[in-house]
Formats: sequence, structure tokens, C-alpha cells
Amino acid sequence: MCGICGIIEFGDQTGPDKRRAAVRRMNDALIHRGPDGAGELHEGKATLAMRRLAIIDLAGGGQPIWNEDRSVGVVMNGEIYNYRTLRAKLEESGHHFSTDSDTEVLVHLYEQYGDSFLDQLRGMFAFCLYDLRRERFLLGRDRFGEKPLYYRANTKQFIFSSEMGSLLEAVPERVLDHEALEYYLAVGYVPEPLTLIQNVKTLPPGHLLSISGDEINIAPYFSVDYACSGAGRLITDPREAEELLEPLLRKAVRRQLISDVPVGAFLSGGIDSSSICALASEELSGKLKTFTVRFEEAGYDESTIAAKVAAHLGSDHHEITVPNAEFTEEMFYEILDHVGLPFPDSSAIPVYLISKETRKHVKVALSGDGGDEVFGGYNDFDWFRKLAPFTKLPALLRKVAYNVANKVAMPLPAPRSRQLIRGLRAATWGRSGLSFGIHRMQFEEEVSELIGSDFKRTYPLQTQSPANFSTWSPLRQAMYYRLIHKLPTDMLIKVDRMSMANSLEVRAPLLDPDVFDASLRLADNLLFQGVGKGKIMLRRMMKDRLPAEVFDHPKQGFSIPLHKYQNKTYRRLTRELLGPGGPLSGLLEQAALDRATAVVFQGQFNHGRTTAARASHKHWQLLLLAGWIKRFDVQIKEST
Repeated sequence: MCGICGIIEFGDQTGPDKRRAAVRRMNDALIHRGPDGAGELHEGKATLAMRRLAIIDLAGGGQPIWNEDRSVGVVMNGEIYNYRTLRAKLEESGHHFSTDSDTEVLVHLYEQYGDSFLDQLRGMFAFCLYDLRRERFLLGRDRFGEKPLYYRANTKQFIFSSEMGSLLEAVPERVLDHEALEYYLAVGYVPEPLTLIQNVKTLPPGHLLSISGDEINIAPYFSVDYACSGAGRLITDPREAEELLEPLLRKAVRRQLISDVPVGAFLSGGIDSSSICALASEELSGKLKTFTVRFEEAGYDESTIAAKVAAHLGSDHHEITVPNAEFTEEMFYEILDHVGLPFPDSSAIPVYLISKETRKHVKVALSGDGGDEVFGGYNDFDWFRKLAPFTKLPALLRKVAYNVANKVAMPLPAPRSRQLIRGLRAATWGRSGLSFGIHRMQFEEEVSELIGSDFKRTYPLQTQSPANFSTWSPLRQAMYYRLIHKLPTDMLIKVDRMSMANSLEVRAPLLDPDVFDASLRLADNLLFQGVGKGKIMLRRMMKDRLPAEVFDHPKQGFSIPLHKYQNKTYRRLTRELLGPGGPLSGLLEQAALDRATAVVFQGQFNHGRTTAARASHKHWQLLLLAGWIKRFDVQIKEST
């Protein structure tokens, strides 16, 4: 696990000395990702660098790593879990290795197979490979986006880094991207490849970027297609599915336990993390170290169940308490500094804290991330399936139905009324935009009030879908949105940045490519059967390995009671950042900001239309945006 960065010049623009100095500043900003060492490749028109968190081959795994004649070099962030198998095949083909590092397989795979070598990788990674003979560069990112890669390209140079904060060390002009801002306000995050900084992009998951001369090409090497049932026919028999899945899942856990340093695991008490802990415990000869968060707010706390799982497995269990009132300005800016962008998922706070505690004991932790996306666990999948038939109605009829429901007093309890109105509103986006409608943070009139414009927005990066999307089942359509949009821009950002802020590597066996490919063969009834009845196959495989409480309680994870987290410091930051003259002045309407604050602090909201939790998260979203603009000195120019 590392952080990588670099500058590639098109012609002699900056000069090698200035370029090297800029890259070293970028690399210094990544020291938390790799406190164990640094490396640099300074050749021709490029300077590449990395910070190392030593996990595999502690003595000899420093980077950059070269092929035999030093004509191909690479820097990588992440882990290649199947490197031993790949190495054996490459050695049979005549390749000679100089280290025991997993990274070294990249240069030899490239020599052997060219750009197609990424198909063979099983891991989480972002890398930059330099072919000196051909003056060619390759940058690649893993299938699902576990490891990040930001870049900025113009006619003079290409700059890249693992983190936004590092990249900005070489980008003096930081201008807000207004298109990205509208997405951020609408859903709470920015879809890839956009970022909130103009001309700064992400390399999307499953993509390869090549640079030859001054020509840049980006193409996918992996894409999700639920119409393809994997390597064989669709499986409807749970026994057959279990025979396929269990060996693959066990293999994924086994190879992600490979490490030359101690390994532990996050344990929330949910199905996913409990399953990973159970399988890891079976693979290890000693006790697995497990780590969980305990909230003082009982409704958010799963620590009791986690403790039962730990006792059942005989793990060495550690628990960290998150007090409700312990919001600090230091923590607020810590999150912003490490993400480098506003990140409204408030569970970043407990993930940061549990990572900090975990790092005192181990250097690597397994997690249950990806289980809901791969095996069908989110309750909103049920909502999508129920609303899907309604999207077949003419658009005008759907719009009329929503308008009537929104204006007429509903003879329903407030929660049911809110759900009905939100569902009808979501359906107005049609089938391909239904998930976008379901997951909105701010509704269209709220975005318009903030921006001060009624311009009709279509959000194409969130509402467009693959050509054969209509052939997929409603469940698979809902799963696609979670996997492609929410997972890389929310869940995986949170885990990567908060863990690496504490120099902790987190691995996700449920995102193993072989496990995912096998999941494509599962019929819908083996994935999701309704609210509280998701991840059918995980439940079946683990029912005899875990306490019954794991399967019986509502899904939670490391959620945080944000609406009860607003202490004096939070209120002071609100006045400074969202008040008149704050960072958002001239960007967003002050009256709308004042209303958002009043809703949270004075309870001035319509209980039939919103909730305290939703209002608190909208406010948190705006507070982070203002704090980020201030922290990173982001310029606000008029939208064109």
C-alpha cells in the first residue's frame, strides 16, 4: 500500500529540476499513506514518485520497480493478491524477478501481454507504468475503484496523484467546477470522472489511460454487464450456488490474508464484516484481532452484536467508543484534508476513529465492504423494484401524479406520506434515472433555491445507462447504480482516505473479481427477497458459522447520529462558514443557507416532508463545502 504521484511533460516545459521539486512536494503530502519510505523515478520527460507502507517484502519491496533491463518501471498503490500465481507463470515464461514484491509482476506482465495484462490482476490498485523505449506511459485503476487516481492534463503536462491534496500541490489555480457542484448538491458526491476542481479528473474504475507523445487515450478494460451470466448458465438452486461461491469466497479471504505484517479485521456486527471475520478466523492459526465502534446513541450501536460475534469466533476483540457530543473542529478539517474534497458521508468520522485505533495493533485490516453491492443487500433495492412498474407510465402522467401528491394533504402517517411523495418524485426520472431520484440528497427545488436558478438540470452522468440496461431485471438495475456510482464515490473513498490517514491498509474480499464474476450467475431470488431479506446466499453460507443475532437485526454499519452531534463547536463553525460573508457568499443564496441552518438548529421544518436526520445531513453537506473552499483556497468564478 502506498501513495503515488508524478508529472509527465509534453516537450521541455518546466525543466527537470522544477518538475522534480514539484513532485517531491506532492509526494511529501502523501507521507501518511506511506510512512515507511519513499521512491522516485526521474527519467527523460517524467518524474514519478511514491510513498511506501511496507506490507509485502519489507526489505526489498521499495519502488519504483523495474524489469530486467530497466526499460520498464512502475510505481503502484495497492496490492496484487494473486501475485504469487502470476509470478510462477511469468518465471515459467523466462522472466527473472529481483524482489519478492507483488508490484514487480506488473512490469513483467506488461512485457509478456502488453496492455491486456490488467485482465489477469486480482487486487486493488492504481499504478503508473513507464515504458522508456517507447516513451509511453500506462495508468490503470482496479475494477471497482478501491484505490484512487486523480489527474490534471493540458497541452503542457500531465499531473497525477493518489489524493487531491497532493495533486493540488502542483496546481496553483483551483477553480470551482459549477457542473460538478450541481451534482454535489443533488446527491452529495460528484460522479466520476468529474471533481469539484475545474480540469481535475479521476481515472474511472476499470479504466486504462495511455500517454504516447502528447496524445492521451482512456478506455475501459472492465465493465459491468448483468445480461452476461458469467462463465455459465444462470443458477437458481441455492445448493448449486453455494458450491460455486463458498470456495471462491474462501480463496479471496485466504489470499487477502497474505502479508508480512499483522492483519486484523473490522467487525460491525453486520452480515458482511461478520462473514469475513468468520472465514478469516478459520484460515488463521492464531486469534484474529477484530475492531468495532460503540456509539452512545443506542439506536446506532451494534457493538453488542459485534461482541457476540467476536466471542463466538474467539477473536481478540477491541472496541472504541464514539461519544455523541465530541465533534471537534480538528476532526472536521482532518476529514477535509485527507479527502481533499467535501465528503458528506458522516460515517467517515467513526471509520477514521476505528482506523486510528486499529493501526495501534495491526497494519492491515479486512473489511466487509462490497457485500451489499455484490450480493444484493440494500433495502432501497426493494423500493426500486416497487417503483419500477410506475416508470412505464407516460412521463406526463408520472409528473401529474407526483404534483398532486405533493400538494394534497395525505391521509397517511408522516413517514408513509414522505415515502410516497419521494417515490413518486423519483419515478419522474424514468427507469434509467430512478436510482438517481431515490438517492437524491437535495431535491430540484432545493438545488434551485441554493443556486438561485430554475434552470432545468438533467444530470446525464447519473441518469444515463448502458445500451442493454432495459434487458436487466429491476434488481440488477438498482444494483448497477450502487456498484458504479455510490460504491467508488462514497464507500470506497471513505474507507481508503480514513484508513490511509492513519497508515492502515484495508482490504475488501467481497470485491474480489472472481467472487463478483460468480455473483453474475445468481438468479435474483438468491440475492434479494425484500426489506431485511437481502444477501440470501451470504446468509445461507454463514448461518452455521455466526450467532443468529447477526441475521435478525436491521442493517446499520458504522452510521453516526449526526443530528445529535451538533455541539457548540459545530454551531460556531456554522456561523463562520455558512453565515453572511462566509466562503459560500456569492456562490449560493444566503437566504437558502439561513433556512438550512434554521431547520437544523430551530426545528423549523415540515415533519410531513422531511426528517431531522435528512435535514442534518443536508446541512453537513453545505458546511463541508464551505469548509473545503476555505481550506483549499478554491476560487469561485461565474458559471459559463
